[in-house]
Amino acid sequence: MSITNFESITYELTEDEMKHVNGLILALKLRRKETAIKAPEIVKSMNIFAERHGLIKMTEARLRKCINFIRSNSLLPVIATSQGYFCSYDDKELSDQIKSLTERANSIFDCVRGLDKILKEIK
Repeated sequence: MSITNFESITYELTEDEMKHVNGLILALKLRRKETAIKAPEIVKSMNIFAERHGLIKMTEARLRKCINFIRSNSLLPVIATSQGYFCSYDDKELSDQIKSLTERANSIFDCVRGLDKILKEIK
């Protein structure tokens, strides 16, 4: 699903990007909290792979789309913190990630309500 106003970066994963997803899963499986990796470093590595294999290059926005795909399809328990991405089966780390995502979704929904109120007032 692409997101309105962000269609150019949220379109469905391409065949090439799905190849990146497989490599991303393999790489993230090896990462733990102590060895978390930040998006720019992941993108750099993925683009080296892309260049060697004739695939499209990755951006941080498309990396987030790949991470979303991995999580949404329960392929790997990817955790994201200010320290970077890593994989965890720890109850607390997973619960904290779920809480973080829920808080972000709620914050976005607060924005929706605020803008909706403005829209109703100008009609």
